[in-house]
Amino acid sequence: MKSQKIDEGLELTRFILVWSSLSPVFVLWAIRGVDAIQDQVWVPICIGLFLLPTLILWLTFRHARKTENTKTIKISSAKDQREHLLTYLFTMLIPLFDANTDGMRDLTAVAIALMFVMFLFWHMRLHYMNLFFAMWGYRIFTVEAKIGTTEQDRKYDRFITYAVISRRHFIPDDDSLTGYRLGGRVLFDKATDD
Repeated sequence: MKSQKIDEGLELTRFILVWSSLSPVFVLWAIRGVDAIQDQVWVPICIGLFLLPTLILWLTFRHARKTENTKTIKISSAKDQREHLLTYLFTMLIPLFDANTDGMRDLTAVAIALMFVMFLFWHMRLHYMNLFFAMWGYRIFTVEAKIGTTEQDRKYDRFITYAVISRRHFIPDDDSLTGYRLGGRVLFDKATDD
């Protein structure tokens, strides 16, 4: 039997979501500073790298809401990413902040390490939370939904994974969810709360 490739759409949104979850590192780097670059240049770069992913996500959400670009999925299972938060903090943020960035070679090595970590998070579909969204009461869930758009698809237990940004505290299994499409498989839940 021939396997079908599922079109995920643009993966850029997932990458921006990963970038935004790692963006607190840039605030810490701005406060810490580096010897190789003057503060007048370094601090605005770090602040820009901190704010830009949130701005892009917000503009994408605004556009999706304005155009009513929604998708409804049938949830098979949903996991809150908070269970991985301590792993995230101790394996990512602290080592990246604590890395030596005094010289230009050190800074380049740390920047490449950060890009490598971002690629791995993106590739493994690990998404945590954007700091601003968290302050506004949003959580991120990894949701598996059953594919069932055609008769052929309904015959198989095939699942597709979504990152869902939601105000809910819990997303029940075997429920339907309608969200704004932000791109790729990232949805912004239309439900305001549970």
